[in-house]
Amino acid sequence: MANLGTALPNRWENGSLWDMTKHAQVVTFIGAGGKTTCLRSITREIDATGHRVIATTTTKVFPEESIKGWKNLNPPPYEQEGANFWYGDVIRESGKWRGPSLKAVDDAIVADLHSGSSQRFWVIEGDGARGLKLKCWEPHEPQIPQRSDCTVLVLDGGLWGSVLQAEQVHRPEGCLDLVGYVWNAENAWRYFLRSPVFAPQYRVMSWVILLNCHGENADNEDSLEPRALLQDLRDRWAEIQAEVEELEYRPSHLRFAAGNAKEGKLQWFDLW
Repeated sequence: MANLGTALPNRWENGSLWDMTKHAQVVTFIGAGGKTTCLRSITREIDATGHRVIATTTTKVFPEESIKGWKNLNPPPYEQEGANFWYGDVIRESGKWRGPSLKAVDDAIVADLHSGSSQRFWVIEGDGARGLKLKCWEPHEPQIPQRSDCTVLVLDGGLWGSVLQAEQVHRPEGCLDLVGYVWNAENAWRYFLRSPVFAPQYRVMSWVILLNCHGENADNEDSLEPRALLQDLRDRWAEIQAEVEELEYRPSHLRFAAGNAKEGKLQWFDLW
């Protein structure tokens, strides 16, 4: 698996979404509060460099109008240029696109790696959240391809400093101890430590936790600037570092990022 780099924990960096992943070949987004925006932005960014890129989902999404659709059981052929969104079929009741299976995506990535053809990049939406700001998971979720080089947990940065409401959370029954309390660094870390970021089946992956501070967050007088959000999380990390380092399972690499994913203006630092 690709590694995101060796930046020191106290080193701040900034750049675009693709920069944030260190130009990883296979990126998967999970969570809530901006996954689809992230998928669109990074796909456009990769496409603008002249690389071929396949966007897809291992769940289901509303039709993607900004990326050329490819409805087929198999991914676009290597000769297909530009950016394509690969999906399997259309769900009649909702009109959503159903993505290929998790195995089909992993198999297609492996085929790419062994094809000897020019390199293609993959961008995957591996979670559904019904447009809400935070996601808690059932055991069968999320749907992350094992071949992901970088997996990004997205949440809405505008939650910071406000009382978390059940209607803001997809599957709030999984976060009952957080609902009704102010969303701050302490509660955010409680959420992270039981999220897929620290699940044993994903420990070989590089992870980014992204606080998406999009435009509407500016209407919240209590919202913090991206760097201030990251500083809060880093300060809390200093308090719980020994506890986290003793965990049996943790990701191979963890980066915290914040900023406006749509505009591609992000800041980040690495914990390890």
